[in-house]
Amino acid sequence: MNPSRRGSAMVVVIWGLTIAAMLVAALQVGTNRMAMLGRDTMEHIRARWAARAGAEATIATLAYHTRYPVPNDAYAMVTDLDRVHTGELPGGSWLIQHVSGDTVTPFAGPLDEHAKLNVNGEQRGYIDIMFGPLAWGVFAAIEDWIDEDDEPSEFGVERDYYLSLDSRYEPRNAPLQSVAELELVAGIEPDDIRGEDWNLNAMLDPEEDDGDETLPWDDESGVLNGGWARMLTVRSVADGATASGLPRIWLLATDADELIERMDLLNLDFPPEKADAIISSAVSGEFNATELIVALGQEAEPSNDDSAEETESTEIVYTPDEVAAILSETSLTPSHRRDWGRININTVPPETLYAMFEGGERLVDGLLSLRTRRASGLTSPVDFWDLQGIDEQALTQLIPMFGTDSNVFTICSRGRSAVTDEVAEINMVVDRSTLPVRILEYRED
Repeated sequence: MNPSRRGSAMVVVIWGLTIAAMLVAALQVGTNRMAMLGRDTMEHIRARWAARAGAEATIATLAYHTRYPVPNDAYAMVTDLDRVHTGELPGGSWLIQHVSGDTVTPFAGPLDEHAKLNVNGEQRGYIDIMFGPLAWGVFAAIEDWIDEDDEPSEFGVERDYYLSLDSRYEPRNAPLQSVAELELVAGIEPDDIRGEDWNLNAMLDPEEDDGDETLPWDDESGVLNGGWARMLTVRSVADGATASGLPRIWLLATDADELIERMDLLNLDFPPEKADAIISSAVSGEFNATELIVALGQEAEPSNDDSAEETESTEIVYTPDEVAAILSETSLTPSHRRDWGRININTVPPETLYAMFEGGERLVDGLLSLRTRRASGLTSPVDFWDLQGIDEQALTQLIPMFGTDSNVFTICSRGRSAVTDEVAEINMVVDRSTLPVRILEYRED
């Protein structure tokens, strides 16, 4: 064979081997990358399902305490939620925490939406106090956003203003669907609502505590500034869970026998005349929870008429236990159309109370002292009578605003892979006012 032809063949062979080696190397690199990607994907799935397991454990705990409540302990459910706020699975674990108020250390368990003021409720006028001084017309703009008409109130704005903007939109003219919706109201900026908590998960994430390194801008203080969202909600609902664990009795569609039977379950001897009186007052529109509680502190005036003992009194007097049971077991609205929730006095942060009652620090100190003295918390609005120096005027202010139980919670569950420390986060808003527990909102980050 010609030597030159042998040399050419050798070159071809060498190039062939080189290309084959390169292909094998590329295939190996690709295979390794696919293997790593597959492993990362698998570990992310492990983390996600660990997060979901934590959320489901929380939902199961909420459902259990709705059906089998501990009537004399306002913190029994909180204690059990603490027990399931962390857990492990094969290959993963979960952690459920939240930041409330101005504390540095996160609290275990889900965030209580009833620890906040409901913007849709009748008490939203406190916004003007809590975040004052507001810019001119801001609170009026909030009212105009929620009301049903298109007529601007004094200092407020309505549909015409929003349609005049470069990015046009219309006001809802109905209750807010989320706290973030307030950012659309004239005069309110996203920073006002979110503060540093840009993803509204009630947790101080790394990017929310690194100064100017990444968005959002923050003060790198180690404390989460949650903006208005830390004190406001639109999720809380009234009534719901009862002391008996049974669904609430709708007073407009019941009879005395059902009410008496429910009271008997709570070991209360409730006479028919009292049951009839409660139902009649509800049907006539005269039922008033505040008046029932206030009446407990009114002592009967002594009579100088000797014949008074022979005269049968027509006034019906309820005991504290009866009033507490009536408030716990009955409702003026059906289960599918609940009113906006009140603030839970057992879980509301001191920061929120002081912001609401500016200049009323003495009242706030008394409320905080009362719930601190009671290891089991306040179990009924009737317990407000134990507040030192309380009077009818103060009760009339407190009772429409504060309750002692909660229905809606926000769960921020973070799952972690045991192999790669891959993290997945699930955020849920759940409502236990009816069973089964309903998921109102769900998102994954």
